[in-house]
Amino acid sequence: MFAFSGFNGFGQFGHNRQRSGNAFTDICLKKLMTEQQSTSLIAVSWSYAAYATENKLVLRGFLSSKPNTTICVQTAEIITQLAACDRFCLVLCKNGKLFKIRPEIEAKLEEVKLEVEVHSFTQKRSIFGEPKSTVNKEECFIVTHIACGSNITAAVSATNAVYSVPSKIHQFAKHFRVRQLICGFEHALLLSANGDIYSWGNGLYEICFLSLKCSSLVHTYFLYLQISFIAAGGWHSAAISAFGDLYTWGFNSNGQLGLRLFKITAAGNIKQPTVFTLPQIVEIPECKCMQAKDSTMCDEITQNEDATGECLPVRVYAGARHTLLQMKCGALCTAGWNAHDQLGIGHKVDYCDEFRKIESFEGKVAEGSIVCGAWCTVIAKKS
Repeated sequence: MFAFSGFNGFGQFGHNRQRSGNAFTDICLKKLMTEQQSTSLIAVSWSYAAYATENKLVLRGFLSSKPNTTICVQTAEIITQLAACDRFCLVLCKNGKLFKIRPEIEAKLEEVKLEVEVHSFTQKRSIFGEPKSTVNKEECFIVTHIACGSNITAAVSATNAVYSVPSKIHQFAKHFRVRQLICGFEHALLLSANGDIYSWGNGLYEICFLSLKCSSLVHTYFLYLQISFIAAGGWHSAAISAFGDLYTWGFNSNGQLGLRLFKITAAGNIKQPTVFTLPQIVEIPECKCMQAKDSTMCDEITQNEDATGECLPVRVYAGARHTLLQMKCGALCTAGWNAHDQLGIGHKVDYCDEFRKIESFEGKVAEGSIVCGAWCTVIAKKS
């Protein structure tokens, strides 16, 4: 079961009203999926939403310039990942093949072919000229991670090749492991299993520590910290360190970094910078679970405390101009633009330049099942 808050002007979430009304509203999928099927994947664009379960894909919303439109497509293999932008939806299947489908009524799945450089097949040879190992060319076309934004599409193959689809832009070593791959509107972030961040794309707002457009990866030495989770918004980025600290950087036009737009001083309010070129550590309000005295919560609180007795952030997600934070106890906090009620905080404000707890969401969040669209937030509930 999914719940959403935010823009719904094209019926992508199955409701007639354009917004969720300052609170999270359940998404009804009974007409799309059978009783035996349960939607496990969702990807959200500005104008449509993509739902997938096993080998069934559903697009709903603004298709072929018509709102409240739905199409269903069957795939030969089980769908494992989805990524959506305004122009198309990426579909990754269990066999590692990558497809895309356009938001059109008569659309069909199109296989995405990746370019592979010839020298990627070079082999080490013995002094007698015999190859030491056999290179499986098919592995170069097996995709393991996908992400896309308005103007950027990224993928990682089983051989640790990184693509700005369809072109190969970097080759990591064999032992390298990818933990996360995400895209903003114009930039991409990659998190390794070692906690290192790599970035590429348009650095107009310093979203990837660049001052100009860069087509190759740049290793971000993130204050010598190990990073456990990352997020890429429209023109801003966020990261959580292994110590539970939240860092944000980039565009802060609507407080999406969780930083005040105006600094209060004795002389009056001083406007803060709109763009933060370096990562800023963000102060998170104390989680209410640490103040709770209800005996029914004791076990859960004890389980989610760290060594210092604090409830720390564990995951972060980002939309066009808003950011959502998931605490260790399961509580959700959010900051940023709220013109379409995408924050879901329960009352109407234009923006929020500090993190506030989401009070309108009822239930527990399924692990790793939060998606921030450009103007909305979608959360999967635990059954």
